[in-house]
Amino acid sequence: MSGAKGGGRRKFNRNKKKIVETDIKADSEAPPNPIALLSTEEKCDLIADLSEAVLEDPTKAFKQETDAASHDKKADEESNGAGMRQPSRIQKLLDLGRAHKNGGDEYVASLAVMSLLAIFKDILPAYRIRLKTDAERTGKISKETRQLWDYERAVVTHYQQYLQLLEKSWEKGQFKNEAPSKLAVTAMLSLCELLKSAFHFNFRSNILAVVVRQMNYRLSDKVSEECCKSVEYVFQKDAQGEVAMETARLVAKLTKDYKGSIRPEVVKTFLKLPLRVHVDEAQAAKLATAANAKKRKRDKELAEIESELKEGSGEVDKILLARCQSESLQSVILSYFRILKSPDAATKKNLLPVALEGLAKFAHLINIDTVVDLLDVLKQLLLDVDGLPLEAALNCVLTAFQTLQGPGREMQIDVKEYITPLYSQLPRLGCEENSRTNTDTALQCLSAAFIKRREYSNVRVAAFVKQIFALAMNAPSYTSIPMIAMARQILQRYPNTHQLLESEADIITSGQYNPDVADPEFSNPFSTSAWELANLKFHINPDIRDQAQGASTLKILKMPGEAPDRLWSKCDKDAQEIYIDFRRASKKHPLSQKASGRQQARFIAPRKTQITLLPTGEGAVL
Repeated sequence: MSGAKGGGRRKFNRNKKKIVETDIKADSEAPPNPIALLSTEEKCDLIADLSEAVLEDPTKAFKQETDAASHDKKADEESNGAGMRQPSRIQKLLDLGRAHKNGGDEYVASLAVMSLLAIFKDILPAYRIRLKTDAERTGKISKETRQLWDYERAVVTHYQQYLQLLEKSWEKGQFKNEAPSKLAVTAMLSLCELLKSAFHFNFRSNILAVVVRQMNYRLSDKVSEECCKSVEYVFQKDAQGEVAMETARLVAKLTKDYKGSIRPEVVKTFLKLPLRVHVDEAQAAKLATAANAKKRKRDKELAEIESELKEGSGEVDKILLARCQSESLQSVILSYFRILKSPDAATKKNLLPVALEGLAKFAHLINIDTVVDLLDVLKQLLLDVDGLPLEAALNCVLTAFQTLQGPGREMQIDVKEYITPLYSQLPRLGCEENSRTNTDTALQCLSAAFIKRREYSNVRVAAFVKQIFALAMNAPSYTSIPMIAMARQILQRYPNTHQLLESEADIITSGQYNPDVADPEFSNPFSTSAWELANLKFHINPDIRDQAQGASTLKILKMPGEAPDRLWSKCDKDAQEIYIDFRRASKKHPLSQKASGRQQARFIAPRKTQITLLPTGEGAVL
């Protein structure tokens, strides 16, 4: 038995050796890839020639080419009646884009990937291709239609191969705790460009899944930035709203499931959504969609014809748009609430300002049930307003006012809980770092508190005006100018505050002005005057001088040129470009003035004086 076992083992080893030898022989006899044998310069020239040929005639780019040496009939017969087939031009470019097929040259692979990107951006149609079934292809169709179907099938097939190439290049080019390779970065940036230019085409869900996952990529800021930009582009350009809805869901899922810190730029992409549909309007749209679905069931043929006509016309379906925007709004609001109620301190610190900024933009679209929950969360945050970043604190106040002026306008809520924190945060704008990034938000808060609504407490209004003038004394010029313009607007709207412009000697008051109190009602602003304007009239900046002079004389603003928000945009642009406005006072030379009417003396002759010489000598009397 042992011998039999040994013989069987020897036989098995012998057979195994033969198999290995045959495999090695087969590999050695396999013809090498002709692309890998070329030099780098020749590969680059080949990429350029193939790309030019594809763009000249895209219909022939996906067809296999016949080798010129096999055109002879006898040669064809010797080769079993078939000529030597060469890969198509697109297939050659795809092989050049694969590093394991072009000789391991990542530089050439990057060039091929970018060339294919330019080609597909040029030849992809502006509609989604539906591949025809076998039953449709076996039917009786014209030759032109069959050629069109074959071309569309080839475009979709090779486009799918290109996407698979990009995804594999990205996955293989990543290393643990290291920056990705240049080929991987090129592949991901190509996916971002395809998402921008072909989000309406096939395989958009696959591209979205890859790009959204890398929005929070930590090892390369360039990759994360481009992914966020491409998602913002989709939010802005999707007219129908379907792709934007799908993207919003994926981004919301990323912020929910990601274990670790989320970049603020990821959540900030929601701000690019052009949401205009209220939740209640969306409910009506859903009912209309359900009613249309019932009608389509009754007459399927008519429904198919209507859907094809809509796709061909390119018109926006308002019912579908309302439904998609409603779903997008729901995903966005849930993400914001998840951030506000997050127990993680690091998440709140990084994402709270962005979430509040988004809520301030979309608060007017939420329903009344969500308003109550939102206001409760804002009240809790404002209890420790000094511990919040200035951007988060101002966005808290702005979100509350936007909510109360929108869906919460029917609620009887005292706004004192939101005005008081705003009063305490204004002095923080005196810092140059805070003023550059938060002046616009502060202007929106003041406009929502005193311009868009009526404030019935004159003491509160006067306290804010006095606080704004004090801020203008210490803040940079690009903050002082729009702030004084906002104070002028408030003075025009509330005439009872004009007492601040009177001299302290002309009024009778009791008490002392205290600007450091938490509640502006107890600051006693009418016991003082707006003496800051007297100093601001001599400011080095001419625009501040003009604004101070206009405020002291109650001159009406020239709208819209002197609107606070427009002044802020102008001043911020000047500050970024380091532009200093100055006024040159030109004075004419007196000789350049023409004589008018009467004769004017051009020169005045000097007066002749008599010179008296004192006598000198012995007889001189001093």
